[in-house]
Amino acid sequence: MIFNSFFTQIVMAVLTVGIIFTYVQPTFVKIGSLQESILQYQTESGKVTDVINTLSNFVAKANNIPGSDLKALLTYMPDTVDHVAVSRDLLIISELAEAYLEVVDYSGVLVSSSESTESANAPVEHTFTVTLKGTYEQTKAFLSLLEQNNYPLEVHELDITSSETGVINSEMTIVTYSHI
Repeated sequence: MIFNSFFTQIVMAVLTVGIIFTYVQPTFVKIGSLQESILQYQTESGKVTDVINTLSNFVAKANNIPGSDLKALLTYMPDTVDHVAVSRDLLIISELAEAYLEVVDYSGVLVSSSESTESANAPVEHTFTVTLKGTYEQTKAFLSLLEQNNYPLEVHELDITSSETGVINSEMTIVTYSHI
């Protein structure tokens, strides 16, 4: 009958409250924290799965591109620019236009101040300085043939002076592009 005393019941009640605050309540906090971690993991795992699916779709689309289209794309926008080949192409274009190509100077990669804000996928500009001599028709034919090239050759600057003999001296900055 010692267990039925009022004092024993108060001690048992205090002991019960102590156990609740020292063991049960921290255990529930740990369980709640673990459940939140599991929920966060499931959410992030779902996001990763969505990204993987999107990337898989892009890879499937890229793998379905015909080889001839890939070859044409790499010709139009190569990974790197061979400045000797571009200089040779400019010489051939001038010969086709029957103009005299005096100077072809590869100026290198054009670095702009806004490059850091641009996308990493933006093409890299390679500049060439060209000095050309010829008649008006020859200069016009040269510029027309630049447009018909397999890869982009853009005239960014053009300075034309004429002489009394009818020969036109053209200094131009031509830009082509690559991915790297």
